[in-house]
Amino acid sequence: MGSDYCYDGSDAGLLTLLADIVPRGIEPRTIGVEPPQQEDLFAAPVLVATDQELAERFWVELTRRLPPVSLGQLRRAWYADHSGRELMICRFMLLVWREGGRACAMLAHPHVTPLWKLAQQVGREAHRYLGFVRFQETTSGYYYASLKPDHRVLSLIACHFADRFRDQHWVIHDVRHGEGIVYDCTWRRWLLLPMTTEGDPELTPAEETFQRLWRSYFAVLAIGERENLAMQQGKVPLKVRPWLVEFR
Repeated sequence: MGSDYCYDGSDAGLLTLLADIVPRGIEPRTIGVEPPQQEDLFAAPVLVATDQELAERFWVELTRRLPPVSLGQLRRAWYADHSGRELMICRFMLLVWREGGRACAMLAHPHVTPLWKLAQQVGREAHRYLGFVRFQETTSGYYYASLKPDHRVLSLIACHFADRFRDQHWVIHDVRHGEGIVYDCTWRRWLLLPMTTEGDPELTPAEETFQRLWRSYFAVLAIGERENLAMQQGKVPLKVRPWLVEFR
């Protein structure tokens, strides 16, 4: 059984850890930001310090060994809110180092199947949230939207909104994971930052008026005789409705 490995929780931190153990064929017992609750009596957790240069070299090596589709799957799995994602990624990397690029096609392998399923879950949620973001105009000059996804999907949807709303300042806040995307239309760049808020943002009078009109339109548009709650919940899950203007 391998050792317990700890890193700082960052992208570069995980890449540094993988660069250290994968080429040597080491399979850890656990990988996490914090040491496991039940530590090995005979071995202390291995703390891996982030090395940005080493992480970048390892990423270049990954792009050489894996096709873009598989790199995309790894990226989606990394953004999963799943306690075992690092170990799943590591086991897949060890398989790639042994089997080469054909490991990506070994979909029935126990080190591939769980990772690919997790990546698909994240990808599906990211795609759905493209239609569930509702921006509100605030008095600060930014358009603000909040959401509460199961996974950390902000980095997966940021480019879509940066392209679509490139001439506006906006923020998308992931309330569950305490992070947010801040987009500056002057520099045409977005950043993912830790984020918390106290209370609701202060909306402009025009925004409040438009929200009232939109809720009124949404209510009038519905045809009572054709109500189908099961279908509606399938299209718009209950968990996203607190963040949608039309359901408030």
